[in-house]
Amino acid sequence: MDEKKGRYDLDGFTFGNNGFFQLQIKTLDNSGFGHTLELGLELSPEERQELITVLINLGKKKDN
Repeated sequence: MDEKKGRYDLDGFTFGNNGFFQLQIKTLDNSGFGHTLELGLELSPEERQELITVLINLGKKKDN
């Protein structure tokens, strides 16, 4: 059975004494051509919360 996949694989892990988070993003190339991208972002707890807030509130602002 052919399972439908999204465009991205999102993963990550926490590390260190300060609760840093390594967000890992990889594009899924189902077309057989194009570019593959792997990106890792090291985020502090404050940066991680800011990213979550931005994603939750995306589209709620009337003035972009």
